[in-house]
Amino acid sequence: MVDRSVARRLAHALRNELWFSASDELLGRLADRGGLSVGLNPPEEIEDEELAEVVWRALRAIGLADRE
Repeated sequence: MVDRSVARRLAHALRNELWFSASDELLGRLADRGGLSVGLNPPEEIEDEELAEVVWRALRAIGLADRE
């Protein structure tokens, strides 16, 4: 089970990354996929390096991923 405070911190970090660093194209792709919840779990044939980088930075921001 996920700790709610960790989930909340991740949601805020992800929102910040999307707000301040995501391109208009990424935001458009997420909207075309049906929103962020669908965008975070795209079909395997869809690869989105920019989305992966945004999520990775959000995870690093809250200490759930190693900094590189």
